[in-house]
Amino acid sequence: MKKSFALITLGAILEYYDFAIFIYFAKSIGESLIPVHDSIPNIIATFGLFAIGALLRPLGGVIFSHFGDTRGRKNIFVYTILLMALPTLLIGFIPNYQQIGIWATIGLIFLRCIQGLAIGGEIPGSIVFAYELSQPQNKALNTNIVVAGTNIGFFIASLLGAFLLGKHNFGIEAWRIAFILGGIFGIISYFLRKNLLETPEFTTYKHFLEQQPQAPFKQILKHFRTPLWQMVAFGSFLASSLAVYTFFMPVFLSSYYHFPLAQILKYNSYSIIVFIISALLAGKFHYLFGKPFLILSLIVFNITNFMLFNHYAELTLQQITFIHYGILFYIGIICGRLPVLAASFFPTQVRYSGVALSYNISFGIVAGLTQLILFSLIKLSAIMWLPAAYIAVFSIFALLFLCKVETSKLIKYS
Repeated sequence: MKKSFALITLGAILEYYDFAIFIYFAKSIGESLIPVHDSIPNIIATFGLFAIGALLRPLGGVIFSHFGDTRGRKNIFVYTILLMALPTLLIGFIPNYQQIGIWATIGLIFLRCIQGLAIGGEIPGSIVFAYELSQPQNKALNTNIVVAGTNIGFFIASLLGAFLLGKHNFGIEAWRIAFILGGIFGIISYFLRKNLLETPEFTTYKHFLEQQPQAPFKQILKHFRTPLWQMVAFGSFLASSLAVYTFFMPVFLSSYYHFPLAQILKYNSYSIIVFIISALLAGKFHYLFGKPFLILSLIVFNITNFMLFNHYAELTLQQITFIHYGILFYIGIICGRLPVLAASFFPTQVRYSGVALSYNISFGIVAGLTQLILFSLIKLSAIMWLPAAYIAVFSIFALLFLCKVETSKLIKYS
Protein backbone atom coordinates (compact mmCIF):
# COMPACT_ATOMS: atom_id res chain seq x y z
CA MET A 1 0.00 0.00 0.00
CA LYS A 2 2.80 2.45 0.90
CA LYS A 3 4.48 1.67 -2.41
CA SER A 4 1.24 2.50 -4.25
CA PHE A 5 0.96 5.89 -2.56
CA ALA A 6 4.59 6.65 -3.40
CA LEU A 7 3.92 5.86 -7.07
CA ILE A 8 0.75 7.98 -7.01
CA THR A 9 2.69 11.07 -5.92
CA LEU A 10 5.27 10.85 -8.74
CA GLY A 11 3.03 12.57 -11.28
CA ALA A 12 2.02 15.23 -8.76
CA ILE A 13 5.69 15.99 -8.13
CA LEU A 14 6.45 16.26 -11.86
CA GLU A 15 3.40 18.39 -12.67
CA TYR A 16 4.16 21.09 -10.14
CA TYR A 17 7.90 20.86 -10.70
CA ASP A 18 7.23 21.64 -14.37
CA PHE A 19 4.70 24.32 -13.41
CA ALA A 20 7.24 25.98 -11.13
CA ILE A 21 10.36 25.87 -13.32
CA PHE A 22 8.47 27.38 -16.24
CA ILE A 23 7.54 30.36 -14.08
CA TYR A 24 10.78 30.68 -12.11
CA PHE A 25 12.83 30.60 -15.33
CA ALA A 26 10.30 32.66 -17.33
CA LYS A 27 12.76 35.45 -18.08
CA SER A 28 15.49 33.06 -19.29
CA ILE A 29 13.06 30.96 -21.36
CA GLY A 30 11.71 34.12 -22.97
CA GLU A 31 15.19 35.40 -23.82
CA SER A 32 16.05 32.06 -25.47
CA LEU A 33 12.85 31.20 -27.34
CA ILE A 34 10.65 34.31 -27.70
CA PRO A 35 11.35 37.42 -29.86
CA VAL A 36 10.58 39.99 -27.11
CA HIS A 37 13.57 41.75 -25.56
CA ASP A 38 12.27 44.15 -22.87
CA SER A 39 12.27 42.49 -19.43
CA ILE A 40 8.66 42.79 -18.20
CA PRO A 41 7.03 42.31 -21.65
CA ASN A 42 9.29 39.29 -22.14
CA ILE A 43 8.04 37.75 -18.88
CA ILE A 44 4.42 38.53 -19.82
CA ALA A 45 4.89 36.87 -23.24
CA THR A 46 6.36 33.77 -21.58
CA PHE A 47 3.43 33.59 -19.15
CA GLY A 48 1.12 33.88 -22.17
CA LEU A 49 2.66 30.74 -23.66
CA PHE A 50 2.40 29.07 -20.28
CA ALA A 51 -1.31 29.95 -20.19
CA ILE A 52 -1.93 28.21 -23.53
CA GLY A 53 -1.08 24.87 -21.94
CA ALA A 54 -3.21 25.67 -18.90
CA LEU A 55 -6.27 26.42 -21.04
CA LEU A 56 -6.05 22.94 -22.60
CA ARG A 57 -6.13 21.18 -19.25
CA PRO A 58 -9.96 20.98 -18.98
CA LEU A 59 -10.06 19.35 -22.43
CA GLY A 60 -7.39 16.87 -21.38
CA GLY A 61 -9.33 16.25 -18.18
CA VAL A 62 -12.52 15.44 -20.12
CA ILE A 63 -10.69 13.05 -22.46
CA PHE A 64 -8.61 11.15 -19.92
CA SER A 65 -11.25 11.07 -17.19
CA HIS A 66 -13.78 9.58 -19.63
CA PHE A 67 -11.53 6.58 -20.14
CA GLY A 68 -10.59 6.57 -16.46
CA ASP A 69 -14.27 6.19 -15.53
CA THR A 70 -15.08 3.67 -18.28
CA ARG A 71 -11.88 1.66 -18.83
CA GLY A 72 -10.13 1.86 -15.48
CA ARG A 73 -8.05 4.25 -13.39
CA LYS A 74 -4.71 2.50 -13.81
CA ASN A 75 -4.39 2.42 -17.61
CA ILE A 76 -4.96 6.15 -18.01
CA PHE A 77 -2.99 7.00 -14.89
CA VAL A 78 0.11 5.22 -16.23
CA TYR A 79 0.21 6.96 -19.60
CA THR A 80 -0.58 10.52 -18.51
CA ILE A 81 2.78 10.77 -16.74
CA LEU A 82 4.61 9.70 -19.91
CA LEU A 83 2.74 12.34 -21.93
CA MET A 84 3.85 14.89 -19.34
CA ALA A 85 7.46 13.74 -19.21
CA LEU A 86 8.34 13.60 -22.90
CA PRO A 87 7.40 17.25 -23.68
CA THR A 88 9.23 18.39 -20.52
CA LEU A 89 12.37 16.64 -21.75
CA LEU A 90 12.03 17.94 -25.32
CA ILE A 91 11.51 21.56 -24.20
CA GLY A 92 15.02 21.42 -22.78
CA PHE A 93 16.39 20.67 -26.27
CA ILE A 94 14.54 23.31 -28.33
CA PRO A 95 17.14 25.39 -30.26
CA ASN A 96 17.28 29.12 -29.48
CA TYR A 97 15.26 31.72 -31.38
CA GLN A 98 18.53 33.03 -32.86
CA GLN A 99 19.13 29.60 -34.42
CA ILE A 100 15.75 28.61 -35.88
CA GLY A 101 13.67 31.78 -35.56
CA ILE A 102 9.92 31.57 -34.91
CA TRP A 103 10.06 27.75 -34.96
CA ALA A 104 11.56 27.90 -31.46
CA THR A 105 8.41 29.65 -30.19
CA ILE A 106 6.13 27.32 -32.17
CA GLY A 107 7.94 24.27 -30.79
CA LEU A 108 7.46 25.55 -27.24
CA ILE A 109 3.74 26.17 -27.85
CA PHE A 110 3.25 22.68 -29.34
CA LEU A 111 4.96 20.92 -26.44
CA ARG A 112 3.11 23.03 -23.87
CA CYS A 113 -0.18 21.99 -25.50
CA ILE A 114 0.67 18.29 -25.15
CA GLN A 115 1.67 18.87 -21.53
CA GLY A 116 -1.58 20.71 -20.84
CA LEU A 117 -3.69 17.86 -22.19
CA ALA A 118 -1.77 15.23 -20.19
CA ILE A 119 -1.77 17.22 -16.94
CA GLY A 120 -5.55 17.47 -17.24
CA GLY A 121 -5.79 13.77 -16.40
CA GLU A 122 -2.81 13.36 -14.06
CA ILE A 123 -3.61 15.03 -10.73
CA PRO A 124 -7.32 14.07 -10.81
CA GLY A 125 -6.19 10.48 -11.36
CA SER A 126 -3.84 10.76 -8.38
CA ILE A 127 -6.62 12.04 -6.12
CA VAL A 128 -9.11 9.38 -7.22
CA PHE A 129 -6.53 6.60 -6.91
CA ALA A 130 -5.56 7.67 -3.37
CA TYR A 131 -9.22 8.07 -2.32
CA GLU A 132 -10.31 4.66 -3.61
CA LEU A 133 -7.32 2.84 -2.12
CA SER A 134 -8.04 4.20 1.38
CA GLN A 135 -10.26 3.22 4.27
CA PRO A 136 -12.85 5.90 5.21
CA GLN A 137 -10.90 7.05 8.28
CA ASN A 138 -7.73 7.52 6.19
CA LYS A 139 -9.16 9.14 3.05
CA ALA A 140 -8.44 12.73 4.10
CA LEU A 141 -4.83 12.01 5.05
CA ASN A 142 -4.06 9.79 2.07
CA THR A 143 -5.46 12.15 -0.55
CA ASN A 144 -3.33 14.84 1.06
CA ILE A 145 -0.29 12.81 0.13
CA VAL A 146 -1.07 14.02 -3.38
CA VAL A 147 -1.06 17.62 -2.11
CA ALA A 148 2.29 16.94 -0.43
CA GLY A 149 3.56 15.54 -3.73
CA THR A 150 2.65 18.68 -5.64
CA ASN A 151 4.57 20.77 -3.17
CA ILE A 152 7.56 18.48 -3.19
CA GLY A 153 7.63 19.44 -6.87
CA PHE A 154 7.59 23.14 -5.85
CA PHE A 155 10.31 22.49 -3.31
CA ILE A 156 12.63 20.73 -5.75
CA ALA A 157 12.06 23.42 -8.38
CA SER A 158 12.82 26.20 -5.88
CA LEU A 159 16.00 24.55 -4.65
CA LEU A 160 17.17 23.78 -8.17
CA GLY A 161 16.40 27.34 -9.26
CA ALA A 162 18.33 28.75 -6.31
CA PHE A 163 21.28 26.49 -7.20
CA LEU A 164 21.31 27.17 -10.94
CA LEU A 165 20.79 30.93 -10.58
CA GLY A 166 22.85 31.46 -7.41
CA LYS A 167 26.58 31.42 -6.81
CA HIS A 168 26.89 28.41 -9.13
CA ASN A 169 25.29 30.52 -11.89
CA PHE A 170 24.88 28.38 -14.99
CA GLY A 171 23.96 31.34 -17.16
CA ILE A 172 20.99 32.07 -19.40
CA GLU A 173 20.67 28.42 -20.52
CA ALA A 174 20.31 27.06 -16.96
CA TRP A 175 16.58 26.54 -17.52
CA ARG A 176 17.38 23.73 -19.98
CA ILE A 177 19.01 21.67 -17.22
CA ALA A 178 15.86 21.96 -15.11
CA PHE A 179 13.58 20.73 -17.93
CA ILE A 180 15.86 17.85 -18.94
CA LEU A 181 16.12 16.61 -15.34
CA GLY A 182 12.32 16.80 -14.99
CA GLY A 183 11.81 14.83 -18.20
CA ILE A 184 14.19 12.08 -17.10
CA PHE A 185 12.43 11.84 -13.72
CA GLY A 186 9.06 11.50 -15.47
CA ILE A 187 10.19 8.73 -17.81
CA ILE A 188 11.58 6.74 -14.87
CA SER A 189 8.28 7.29 -13.04
CA TYR A 190 6.37 5.87 -16.01
CA PHE A 191 8.20 2.55 -15.81
CA LEU A 192 7.73 2.39 -12.03
CA ARG A 193 3.99 3.11 -12.34
CA LYS A 194 3.39 0.20 -14.70
CA ASN A 195 3.40 -2.04 -11.61
CA LEU A 196 0.31 -0.37 -10.11
CA LEU A 197 -2.87 -2.44 -9.68
CA GLU A 198 -6.42 -1.22 -10.38
CA THR A 199 -8.30 0.23 -7.39
CA PRO A 200 -10.64 -2.26 -5.62
CA GLU A 201 -13.55 0.19 -5.83
CA PHE A 202 -13.37 0.43 -9.62
CA THR A 203 -12.82 -3.33 -9.94
CA THR A 204 -16.11 -3.87 -8.10
CA TYR A 205 -17.92 -1.20 -10.08
CA LYS A 206 -16.76 -2.16 -13.62
CA HIS A 207 -19.27 -5.01 -13.80
CA PHE A 208 -22.03 -2.38 -13.94
CA LEU A 209 -20.44 -0.30 -16.70
CA GLU A 210 -22.72 -1.62 -19.42
CA GLN A 211 -25.71 -0.29 -17.49
CA GLN A 212 -24.45 3.30 -17.70
CA PRO A 213 -26.81 5.21 -20.04
CA GLN A 214 -24.52 8.19 -20.69
CA ALA A 215 -20.87 9.12 -20.87
CA PRO A 216 -19.47 10.32 -17.51
CA PHE A 217 -19.05 13.90 -18.76
CA LYS A 218 -22.73 14.09 -19.74
CA GLN A 219 -23.76 12.59 -16.40
CA ILE A 220 -21.77 15.26 -14.56
CA LEU A 221 -23.44 18.10 -16.46
CA LYS A 222 -26.91 16.57 -16.07
CA HIS A 223 -26.94 15.17 -12.53
CA PHE A 224 -23.93 16.57 -10.66
CA ARG A 225 -23.75 20.26 -11.62
CA THR A 226 -24.10 21.45 -8.02
CA PRO A 227 -21.11 19.54 -6.58
CA LEU A 228 -19.12 20.42 -9.71
CA TRP A 229 -19.57 24.17 -9.27
CA GLN A 230 -19.14 23.93 -5.51
CA MET A 231 -15.72 22.37 -6.03
CA VAL A 232 -14.85 24.89 -8.74
CA ALA A 233 -15.74 27.76 -6.37
CA PHE A 234 -13.69 26.41 -3.46
CA GLY A 235 -10.88 25.21 -5.72
CA SER A 236 -10.56 28.56 -7.52
CA PHE A 237 -9.99 30.37 -4.24
CA LEU A 238 -7.26 27.89 -3.31
CA ALA A 239 -5.76 27.95 -6.81
CA SER A 240 -5.54 31.75 -6.90
CA SER A 241 -4.02 31.90 -3.40
CA LEU A 242 -1.47 29.18 -4.08
CA ALA A 243 -0.56 30.61 -7.50
CA VAL A 244 0.02 34.09 -6.08
CA TYR A 245 2.16 33.03 -3.11
CA THR A 246 4.22 30.25 -4.68
CA PHE A 247 4.47 30.99 -8.43
CA PHE A 248 3.77 34.67 -8.95
CA MET A 249 5.51 36.02 -5.85
CA PRO A 250 9.17 35.07 -6.58
CA VAL A 251 9.11 36.69 -10.05
CA PHE A 252 7.08 39.65 -8.73
CA LEU A 253 9.49 40.40 -5.88
CA SER A 254 12.46 40.04 -8.21
CA SER A 255 11.01 42.18 -11.02
CA TYR A 256 9.45 45.03 -9.01
CA TYR A 257 11.34 45.10 -5.70
CA HIS A 258 14.68 43.87 -7.11
CA PHE A 259 15.39 41.13 -4.61
CA PRO A 260 17.80 38.47 -6.01
CA LEU A 261 15.71 35.70 -7.59
CA ALA A 262 18.09 32.96 -6.40
CA GLN A 263 17.73 34.12 -2.80
CA ILE A 264 13.94 34.40 -3.13
CA LEU A 265 13.74 30.82 -4.43
CA LYS A 266 15.86 29.56 -1.54
CA TYR A 267 13.52 31.15 0.99
CA ASN A 268 10.52 30.03 -1.08
CA SER A 269 11.64 26.41 -0.70
CA TYR A 270 11.51 26.80 3.11
CA SER A 271 7.97 28.19 2.88
CA ILE A 272 6.92 25.18 0.82
CA ILE A 273 8.12 22.82 3.58
CA VAL A 274 5.77 24.69 5.92
CA PHE A 275 2.96 24.20 3.39
CA ILE A 276 3.58 20.44 3.13
CA ILE A 277 3.54 20.03 6.93
CA SER A 278 0.29 21.98 7.32
CA ALA A 279 -1.43 20.09 4.46
CA LEU A 280 -0.60 16.75 6.06
CA LEU A 281 -1.80 18.02 9.44
CA ALA A 282 -5.07 19.09 7.83
CA GLY A 283 -5.48 15.56 6.48
CA LYS A 284 -4.74 13.94 9.82
CA PHE A 285 -6.90 16.29 11.90
CA HIS A 286 -9.46 17.26 9.26
CA TYR A 287 -12.32 17.24 11.78
CA LEU A 288 -10.79 20.30 13.49
CA PHE A 289 -11.09 22.47 10.40
CA GLY A 290 -14.83 22.59 9.87
CA LYS A 291 -17.20 25.22 8.57
CA PRO A 292 -16.76 27.97 11.24
CA PHE A 293 -12.96 27.83 10.96
CA LEU A 294 -13.01 27.90 7.16
CA ILE A 295 -15.35 30.91 6.97
CA LEU A 296 -13.62 33.01 9.65
CA SER A 297 -10.10 32.23 8.46
CA LEU A 298 -11.00 33.10 4.85
CA ILE A 299 -12.11 36.58 5.92
CA VAL A 300 -8.99 37.16 8.05
CA PHE A 301 -6.77 35.89 5.22
CA ASN A 302 -8.16 38.45 2.76
CA ILE A 303 -7.72 41.35 5.18
CA THR A 304 -4.11 40.24 5.71
CA ASN A 305 -3.50 40.13 1.94
CA PHE A 306 -4.52 43.76 1.39
CA MET A 307 -2.40 44.95 4.31
CA LEU A 308 0.62 42.98 3.10
CA PHE A 309 0.56 44.02 -0.56
CA ASN A 310 0.41 47.67 0.50
CA HIS A 311 3.63 47.34 2.54
CA TYR A 312 5.99 45.10 0.57
CA ALA A 313 8.20 48.06 -0.35
CA GLU A 314 8.89 48.71 3.35
CA LEU A 315 9.91 45.12 4.21
CA THR A 316 13.18 43.22 3.95
CA LEU A 317 13.26 39.87 2.18
CA GLN A 318 13.73 38.11 5.53
CA GLN A 319 10.62 39.81 6.96
CA ILE A 320 8.61 38.91 3.85
CA THR A 321 9.74 35.30 4.13
CA PHE A 322 8.72 35.08 7.78
CA ILE A 323 5.23 36.44 6.96
CA HIS A 324 4.96 34.01 4.06
CA TYR A 325 5.60 31.11 6.44
CA GLY A 326 2.36 31.94 8.21
CA ILE A 327 0.44 32.48 4.97
CA LEU A 328 1.64 29.20 3.41
CA PHE A 329 0.80 27.36 6.65
CA TYR A 330 -2.76 28.63 6.35
CA ILE A 331 -3.05 27.89 2.61
CA GLY A 332 -1.69 24.39 3.27
CA ILE A 333 -4.44 23.70 5.80
CA ILE A 334 -7.16 24.87 3.41
CA CYS A 335 -5.65 23.10 0.41
CA GLY A 336 -5.50 19.97 2.54
CA ARG A 337 -9.30 19.98 2.62
CA LEU A 338 -9.81 20.03 -1.14
CA PRO A 339 -8.73 16.60 -2.53
CA VAL A 340 -10.86 14.49 -0.21
CA LEU A 341 -13.84 16.85 -0.64
CA ALA A 342 -13.60 16.71 -4.42
CA ALA A 343 -13.42 12.90 -4.46
CA SER A 344 -16.22 12.46 -1.89
CA PHE A 345 -18.63 14.80 -3.71
CA PHE A 346 -18.86 12.44 -6.73
CA PRO A 347 -19.89 8.75 -6.88
CA THR A 348 -17.62 6.04 -8.29
CA GLN A 349 -19.08 6.01 -11.82
CA VAL A 350 -18.22 9.68 -12.45
CA ARG A 351 -15.58 10.35 -9.79
CA TYR A 352 -12.61 10.70 -12.15
CA SER A 353 -14.60 13.02 -14.45
CA GLY A 354 -15.99 15.11 -11.59
CA VAL A 355 -12.61 15.61 -9.96
CA ALA A 356 -10.95 16.29 -13.33
CA LEU A 357 -13.44 18.95 -14.38
CA SER A 358 -13.50 20.79 -11.06
CA TYR A 359 -9.73 20.56 -10.59
CA ASN A 360 -8.81 21.66 -14.12
CA ILE A 361 -11.20 24.60 -14.21
CA SER A 362 -9.82 25.90 -10.90
CA PHE A 363 -6.19 24.82 -10.72
CA GLY A 364 -5.79 24.60 -14.49
CA ILE A 365 -7.38 27.77 -15.79
CA VAL A 366 -7.36 30.02 -12.69
CA ALA A 367 -3.85 29.11 -11.48
CA GLY A 368 -2.56 28.88 -15.05
CA LEU A 369 -3.72 32.39 -15.95
CA THR A 370 -2.80 34.08 -12.65
CA GLN A 371 0.72 35.09 -13.64
CA LEU A 372 -0.30 36.45 -17.05
CA ILE A 373 -3.28 38.39 -15.68
CA LEU A 374 -1.49 39.93 -12.71
CA PHE A 375 1.73 40.89 -14.49
CA SER A 376 -0.28 42.44 -17.35
CA LEU A 377 -2.57 44.42 -15.02
CA ILE A 378 0.27 45.64 -12.80
CA LYS A 379 2.25 46.66 -15.89
CA LEU A 380 -0.73 48.72 -17.12
CA SER A 381 -1.86 50.20 -13.79
CA ALA A 382 1.18 50.13 -11.45
CA ILE A 383 -1.26 49.12 -8.66
CA MET A 384 0.69 46.76 -6.42
CA TRP A 385 -2.25 45.47 -4.34
CA LEU A 386 -3.98 43.90 -7.36
CA PRO A 387 -2.93 40.33 -6.32
CA ALA A 388 -4.89 40.78 -3.07
CA ALA A 389 -7.95 41.92 -5.02
CA TYR A 390 -7.53 38.98 -7.40
CA ILE A 391 -7.63 36.50 -4.50
CA ALA A 392 -10.57 38.39 -2.94
CA VAL A 393 -12.73 37.90 -6.04
CA PHE A 394 -12.40 34.12 -5.82
CA SER A 395 -12.82 34.25 -2.04
CA ILE A 396 -16.36 35.51 -2.54
CA PHE A 397 -17.28 32.36 -4.47
CA ALA A 398 -15.61 30.17 -1.84
CA LEU A 399 -17.53 31.96 0.91
CA LEU A 400 -20.83 31.33 -0.90
CA PHE A 401 -19.94 27.64 -1.18
CA LEU A 402 -19.07 27.38 2.53
CA CYS A 403 -22.26 29.13 3.59
CA LYS A 404 -24.47 26.77 1.55
CA VAL A 405 -22.75 23.39 1.96
CA GLU A 406 -23.87 21.02 4.71
CA THR A 407 -21.40 20.97 7.61
CA SER A 408 -21.31 17.15 7.66
CA LYS A 409 -20.04 17.06 4.05
CA LEU A 410 -16.89 18.90 5.13
CA ILE A 411 -15.82 16.32 7.71
CA LYS A 412 -17.38 12.92 6.82
CA TYR A 413 -16.29 10.72 3.91
CA SER A 414 -17.41 7.26 2.84
